[in-house]
Amino acid sequence: GVEPAICQLCSTISSQLYSKTSYDQFKLSTKDMKTELFIYDDHGAFLDTTPPFLVATTGKTMILGWRGTGTLADGLNDVAASPLSSMAWRKHAKTIKAQGAMTSICHNDIVNHEKAIIAKAKELGITEIVTTGQSLGGGLSQIGHLTLRALIEDEKSPWSELEGVNVRSVAFCGPMTTVLLDNATPETDVFLEKLWNNSCNFVYKNDVVPRGYGYLSFVEDFVEDAQEDLVKAIPIPKIAKNILDIQGKLDDMVEGATDNESLAGLLGVFSQYRHMGNLIYYESEDAKPLVLKDMGAFHKNTEGATNLFRSVKYKPVKSAMDEFMGWHMDIINGPGLSFPEDQLM
Repeated sequence: GVEPAICQLCSTISSQLYSKTSYDQFKLSTKDMKTELFIYDDHGAFLDTTPPFLVATTGKTMILGWRGTGTLADGLNDVAASPLSSMAWRKHAKTIKAQGAMTSICHNDIVNHEKAIIAKAKELGITEIVTTGQSLGGGLSQIGHLTLRALIEDEKSPWSELEGVNVRSVAFCGPMTTVLLDNATPETDVFLEKLWNNSCNFVYKNDVVPRGYGYLSFVEDFVEDAQEDLVKAIPIPKIAKNILDIQGKLDDMVEGATDNESLAGLLGVFSQYRHMGNLIYYESEDAKPLVLKDMGAFHKNTEGATNLFRSVKYKPVKSAMDEFMGWHMDIINGPGLSFPEDQLM
């Protein structure tokens, strides 16, 4: 697995990508580990539609990071979940599909910076590339891993110059990004095993984002638990809420969702998404992490395995909406898994 210090660095990068807006603002080194920022691309005029991307190096490790959701367009990309194949993994395209909007964002950064990244990796003798990010950035990091691993193994790609360099992904609270069709060749099976063995995603408490898109019962339980908060948030006087029966309308909306033919089709697609690799799950701030596996929505646990991601159910709380951002952000902030601010230089 990834060394603990690299994991902390990935969390620090994922956190700072939200708050730092220029190359010279990043502080990624500690007294024990020097890290150099190589590329920071905020996409200029396209910042409002494309999350920032960076490349940093420490020792023989190169880290590619993407920012999580920060704009309206990012939110739209979060839900633009068409499962698509890519020329980047053409040998495995009939089996592996990835979240379409995130794939486009990821490929945009990789193709724009590939010459510089490849040259720097060769110059420094890089032995490992780690992709990282939180939330949307976590999804991008998973697709980045898939993309780079496939490109390095493609003898016709310029990335094949990095043959022998391992690729890993360290995601934080990332959504499911992968759909696998049951038609893999032996070559694709080998590729998927390497992808699986080098992927991890950290999940904290009830965070609903890593349960999307495919763990639909968890998402439904969260929505039901949050209904009272949603009703309170609607700016209508209490007496009008009672007259209009806002609570009842929300109940009907949730219950009727699966009866809507178009929405049912969409949920059918969502249910095919799954995570690759290990899910590192923290039930609470002080809990010992559990290493879980996501076998997909249609897996029948006939052997009674206890390490399945979808066996962890939603736990109702007093105010789901008040807790939501903590579940999603605390793992990289405050400092979470990141380096404390006073250790950075």
